[in-house]
Amino acid sequence: MKVKAISKGKFIPEYWTKNDFERVISQIYIEDYYEHLCFVMLWVYFMTGLRVNEGTALHWRDIDFKNKRMRVYHNLFFKNRNDWKRNNYTKTVDGRRVISLDDDTVKILKDWKKRQAKVGKIDFVLSYDGSPMGKSTIARIINRYAKLAGVHPIPAKGLRHSHASYLINEFNVSVLILSKRMGHSSPEITLKHYSHMWSGLDETIADEMTGNIKIQTAEEKKFAFNGNQAIKYNVPKDE
Repeated sequence: MKVKAISKGKFIPEYWTKNDFERVISQIYIEDYYEHLCFVMLWVYFMTGLRVNEGTALHWRDIDFKNKRMRVYHNLFFKNRNDWKRNNYTKTVDGRRVISLDDDTVKILKDWKKRQAKVGKIDFVLSYDGSPMGKSTIARIINRYAKLAGVHPIPAKGLRHSHASYLINEFNVSVLILSKRMGHSSPEITLKHYSHMWSGLDETIADEMTGNIKIQTAEEKKFAFNGNQAIKYNVPKDE
């Protein structure tokens, strides 16, 4: 009992970059009903950072189109199409949250809702026939389009990590905002998972620092030097 647990090592999430994601969605033919669902699923996870079972639990009443918000209050236990349960809680207390939606996501969801309504009354956002989507289905969709796009496949939860990468690298989002969107219990948890993603911003800051300070030195000596005599008399002057 005195021996400490073996370290699992540093967590390195698998994710898609913005370029990877653009290549993937370029392979989707949304005129097809099922492929339209695939597009919406990938888009929602990439643009919101939902946990897998939070996304599959989404109902249309969780989407506030007027105020452009998404309520995340549920998760889904899914065994198969005939054995699932929508739970009235999230992974953690802080997982219950409201996420602001961008205009592109709002339009994509509105278009999908109209398309879905032609099939019948469906409560789940990520569904084509009324039944919720399972994690294995999401994994198959990811692998299919990753192969078509020629990008590396990622696990279903990799879309959540992709959202974090996207916000950090494209918008230099603060750790506090990211922590809130991801539903973490504290910013420390966010930094534990994603601190390495901010490392590239150091180079950007260094580039922006270049030339920011005006370098202009004095044209003549302003005081008499009374310090070390060896330095005073032995330092060569510029020709």
